[in-house]
Amino acid sequence: MADVSLNNLEKNRFKFETVDFLESLRCRVGCTRQEIFKAKELGFSKIVINTSLDPLVSMPDILKSIESLQSVLQTVCSNNQEIYLSIDNALEFPVEEVNIVDILDPFIAEYGIKRLILGDVNGKMDPFTTYNKLNLFTNITQCPVEYMGCNNYGMATANTLSALRAGVEYVATAVSGIGIPGVAAMEEVLMAARHLWKNEQVPNGYTIAADCENILRRAGIILPGEKAIIGKNVFAHESGIHVDGVIKNPNLYEAIRPEEVGLSRFLVIGKHSGTASLTQKLRQLDLSLSSQEAATLLDKVRHTAVLQKKPVTDAQLKTLYNLHMESIKESNVHLPIEGEISCD
Repeated sequence: MADVSLNNLEKNRFKFETVDFLESLRCRVGCTRQEIFKAKELGFSKIVINTSLDPLVSMPDILKSIESLQSVLQTVCSNNQEIYLSIDNALEFPVEEVNIVDILDPFIAEYGIKRLILGDVNGKMDPFTTYNKLNLFTNITQCPVEYMGCNNYGMATANTLSALRAGVEYVATAVSGIGIPGVAAMEEVLMAARHLWKNEQVPNGYTIAADCENILRRAGIILPGEKAIIGKNVFAHESGIHVDGVIKNPNLYEAIRPEEVGLSRFLVIGKHSGTASLTQKLRQLDLSLSSQEAATLLDKVRHTAVLQKKPVTDAQLKTLYNLHMESIKESNVHLPIEGEISCD
């Protein structure tokens, strides 16, 4: 299921062409009746009510804040919309003092809340704390729990994996972790679940890299070549010993196979390359050289890469190869034929 923000829809004056598509979307709104009605007018049947609570205030003040939700929840119920209640900073509450789930349970039962979304929008949690708190919450809540961790300190993916380990059924992710401050990267969570936990129920990605790039391009974002899992340069190999190892056993350097995400392994020839990688690259280009000739060509390749401050392209490599072969032919022309006597 995908979430869209009511504020962004209004700001961009966006309208959906088909009603069927709305069944796959949830509209995120503030805790106001006005926004609930706007979402209803747009055709949304699933509503995520965003709210946050102050963990530093007294219990009576917390209860008062929660009770203010009641009129909003009643409005959603009267609209026959599914309710997803999101407490954006739920994990900031110390569980030994305030059990936020116990406080919300009466509302869950009375208003038929579909899912309780426990968030860490400030990114203050670590994987161990996330696991401990969510392990407690999932065992006592009356409805399924969803986790939404943000990436303020680069911990969103690790915290999301901890949430899954704790028994949370649903987690929030985004393609490449985009957003401000961003949530866990979908492709990272998917591949981690598949490989770290040997979870065969998680399907192979196959075209996930191209799909993610397409989504990002439509959002006006260029996918960096070095982006983990889906970047085109992730499976590029350059250094000599490294490439020799990859050729012999890809598992030594690749946690996942490039085919799993729809990418392919390729060799980059630059200043760090060795004769093994150059020979392998030439073979891929249907070219061949002896080990001694490859070593000579490698010097020219490295020199070119250093001058231009980046690896050589396939076209440049072919040009250098052709020039090298021509120089070999020219040198052979001036060599004396075996048995020939010079009369100088």
